[in-house]
Amino acid sequence: MEGTRVTRRRALAGLSAVGVAATVGCLGGSQRLTLGVGPVGSRSHRAGQALSVAADRHGEGLSLGVESVDGATERLYALTEGGFAAVGVDNTTLYRAAEGEGVFDLDPIEDLPYQGFGYGRLDHYWLTTGDAESTADLDGRTVYPVQPGEPSRLVTEQLLRAADRWESISVDNRHRDRLAEAVETGTVGVVAAVEINGQRLTPWCRALDDRVGSRLGVLEPDDAFESAIAAAPNAVGREIEPTGWAAATLSRVGGWSLPMQWLVAPTADSEAVAELTRIAHEHRETIQAVDELALDRSEPAALSAAVLGDQPIHEGVAAAFQELGVWDDDWTVGDAVD
Repeated sequence: MEGTRVTRRRALAGLSAVGVAATVGCLGGSQRLTLGVGPVGSRSHRAGQALSVAADRHGEGLSLGVESVDGATERLYALTEGGFAAVGVDNTTLYRAAEGEGVFDLDPIEDLPYQGFGYGRLDHYWLTTGDAESTADLDGRTVYPVQPGEPSRLVTEQLLRAADRWESISVDNRHRDRLAEAVETGTVGVVAAVEINGQRLTPWCRALDDRVGSRLGVLEPDDAFESAIAAAPNAVGREIEPTGWAAATLSRVGGWSLPMQWLVAPTADSEAVAELTRIAHEHRETIQAVDELALDRSEPAALSAAVLGDQPIHEGVAAAFQELGVWDDDWTVGDAVD
């Protein structure tokens, strides 16, 4: 069933046995874990396929299956219902589930899965075609905080609200494929740009570069926006060297990253999960050969960079983090579930 796409209904009702079968046994025999990932071409899908190849080549008695479920929220629900051993989710989705925000207010998850290890990040920074110098100058301007529903939009809106900027701007909600034209005509003056793992622009940002790159400049975060980033558990402040721009000449700028990680079912076998974590670090060359945009794991800390301090970590991942020297004593280990 690798590479197939499943709906949330099927993930919850028809695949409940997959997670159970995937997490029974020990590495003394042959064990297969199933990962829930996004649609073909998504970051989690590419990361999952690459990790699967690495596990098949280098895992001792361990292999991975990959199945697609559209949407991080749907994948998180599928994991809690026993559909998978682990799923790829961004930290905003995890944070909102923990806080009972958005859809999780109406359909809460009582027992959240455990944190795993990071597989990527989305880097963000502000661009403008106008005379604004920082986010302190956003009042009254038309701002594109990324297309509604996207993980990047959720974290950007969260930060704008926390910085008390949301009510004073005009928010543009158009589809990302129509953004370049809107910036070219002056309809939108400020844009939150997105890069993947600090290596490549998203396609819609490349289209923006093609149409108006020579008119773009960076917009620095002001003190209020920087404070909002620092206070957000799901965002990481970062100095970003804009990458992938051809027509635009952009200087280094302050921005924010959204980590993405594998969340793990409490029932997932600890030895298998520890082995998978070690494979992700030790066989990064194999992973990068399959996924050219894979997160650079040359430093073990890249695996633990996605950890939210107030959420428990799967004991298999914790064991691997301790071996790799990236464990923080302030973190907690989730209780094992048979």
